[in-house]
Amino acid sequence: MPQIEVPEEQILRSLDQLSPQARQEALRRLLPSADYLERAVERNRPRLESLARQRGLDWNAMSEEQRERFIDEVLHE
Repeated sequence: MPQIEVPEEQILRSLDQLSPQARQEALRRLLPSADYLERAVERNRPRLESLARQRGLDWNAMSEEQRERFIDEVLHE
């Protein structure tokens, strides 16, 4: 099968344009343990919902992308 050379920067820019669902699929393909992260979020969902409430956010009304950004913010605090 022929291979196509694509600069890494172009691939990274393309990843930024993916939908949240496509990003999750990309992670699953790149990280064999991506399911671990998903399970960790579900296991800690009550705590995440509480943290969101404390910040005036409604976890259940948040889109998947908003949840991902929220979790990223919490992890980097």
